[in-house]
Amino acid sequence: MKTSRFSALRFAVAALSLSFASVAASAQNTAPALTAYYGVKDALVATDAAKAKAQATSLTAALSKVEAAKLSAADKKALAMAKTHAAAIGKSTDVDDQRAQFEMLSTSMISLAKATKPARSYVQFCPMAANGKGASWLSDKKEVRNPYYGDKMLKCGSVKEEI
Repeated sequence: MKTSRFSALRFAVAALSLSFASVAASAQNTAPALTAYYGVKDALVATDAAKAKAQATSLTAALSKVEAAKLSAADKKALAMAKTHAAAIGKSTDVDDQRAQFEMLSTSMISLAKATKPARSYVQFCPMAANGKGASWLSDKKEVRNPYYGDKMLKCGSVKEEI
């Protein structure tokens, strides 16, 4: 009886270890993409379409290196959507179009960050973005810097969650 309990406990510990190892591997895998995402966000905060375009190109490349096999089905979909929206930002020179794509990019990146937890991130939210519907984004800093309005409403928003 004690042997079977011990075996079951060892199995549970091994399974938990594998799960943590998978999350750790995914975190290392998504960290460069998250860093590139912050570059896009910062460019939009500065209302710099050319820099947002360049950073989005870097983000698209970083997302292409994420090992989708280690992700759940929902996270694979988020990864695919992130690639699509990053590529769209990378093709645009219009900051308003980039910000519209950034809203959808952010939804996908928030999902990926929650799934892989590559680094401390803050989910921030502006209630006025997206034509008053509100929109979220990720930041590596707790201080709010709004990518949807830039210097027009730089501090509009709040931290909703820490990942």
